[in-house]
Amino acid sequence: MAGVLLVALNLRPVIAAFGPLLAQIQAELGVNAATVSLLMSVPLLCWGTFALLAPLFVRSRSAEGVILGCLAIIGVGALLRAGPSFAWILVGTVLVGSGIAVVNVLLPSLLRRDFPERLGLMTGLYTTAVVGGAAIASAASVPLRNAFQGSWRAALGAWALLAVLGAVAWWPAVRGRPGKSGLRTAPGVSIWHNPATLPVTAFMGAQSMVFFIWMTWLPRLLVDQGLSSTQAGLLLSVGNIVQLPFSLYVPILAARLPSVRPLVVALSACVAAGLLGLLFAPGAAPLVWALLLGIGSGSAFPLALYLIAHRARNAAEAPNLSAVAQGCGYLFAATGPVLFGAGHDLTRGWHAPLTLHLGLTALMLVTGLWASREFT
Repeated sequence: MAGVLLVALNLRPVIAAFGPLLAQIQAELGVNAATVSLLMSVPLLCWGTFALLAPLFVRSRSAEGVILGCLAIIGVGALLRAGPSFAWILVGTVLVGSGIAVVNVLLPSLLRRDFPERLGLMTGLYTTAVVGGAAIASAASVPLRNAFQGSWRAALGAWALLAVLGAVAWWPAVRGRPGKSGLRTAPGVSIWHNPATLPVTAFMGAQSMVFFIWMTWLPRLLVDQGLSSTQAGLLLSVGNIVQLPFSLYVPILAARLPSVRPLVVALSACVAAGLLGLLFAPGAAPLVWALLLGIGSGSAFPLALYLIAHRARNAAEAPNLSAVAQGCGYLFAATGPVLFGAGHDLTRGWHAPLTLHLGLTALMLVTGLWASREFT
């Protein structure tokens, strides 16, 4: 359990730490908003591409060993993100995204294999650790930068130490395990024969796009409204911290409810309310808007992971369904931060991109209701 939780803690900090430092990064690199947002979209592209390949990596070696290797890749990538040029940072971003992508698929699949009777609880604990890592990183970004004499590169590179800690905790799961043991996938049967594959994939993509847009741009938007970078980073952290209880309990509740459709409606309403607040009264109650965004996303992400595991027809199909849903979903989500940033560049304001964000929230609602159907 310690290994699972500490590995999960590594899956968001390098990404979440980026938002509070966005204005400084953009200024120092001398690029526009759409270009700098690539540093958020590239990991999502990697998550999509390498998630689709993840089942191939466990055909000849243990899933536990592959996860350990991915932690090493994440650590090296975090160090490269502290490099002197945009090229170094981009290479580090690709490595971080690739390592996270494979763990995103394999770790939830291990939970389905090892804890089939406690899937809701284990999914909740896993997603709580993932969200907890994001909360810690978003809160610590600015203080870390200040501790490193204003260096955002050092503040991002410091997260390599968390990968080392995760590898140490995960090592007992690898030691002594036969090299070819691990997850058994379902070869020869197309995952698209499962009628739940498309709707679950669509919901995974829509909720991911909604989340990563505000994760990337909320601090910058709040700074433009007159808040300091420290205040904006703390509000982003609050938006992540409030997700923790929902990340834990939503999968448990979903496992007990006859239908998860009420959860889909409620979480979509929370996100929409937060976005409407930012659109029409951004300075009135920024704490409330951040809380609403966090509650909605803190419910959507674990619900999407639960649906992926629940809709797999057996444990052997779980890695394949997870790979397709996360792979295609994150490829779709990768366009979100760039489109939002491009909208801001074109209009020199936040109304048009926030309106786009509301439209994507409506898409999240529709796809969530679709994925919540019972399929025969």
